Amino acid sequence: MFEFYQLEQLIAFAECGTLSGAAEKLLLSQTALSRSMQRLENEIQVTLFIRHKNKIELNENGVLAVEHAKKNHRAGT
Repeated sequence: MFEFYQLEQLIAFAECGTLSGAAEKLLLSQTALSRSMQRLENEIQVTLFIRHKNKIELNENGVLAVEHAKKNHRAGT
């Protein structure tokens, strides 16, 4: 089961647009954030990112996951 903090991290990535920006905002290392996002994908068994050599971006599933996470985050659940 995924953890609430992973959804917060996913939202931060969407807002910042980069792992490095999100990691800085969350006071994490980029490596720790990357591993956390990989664990989230493994736990929900859905790919959330398109990975390029030096960049990742949200795919359609990732965009939907961020929207869902934001709704739940605002609702306090």
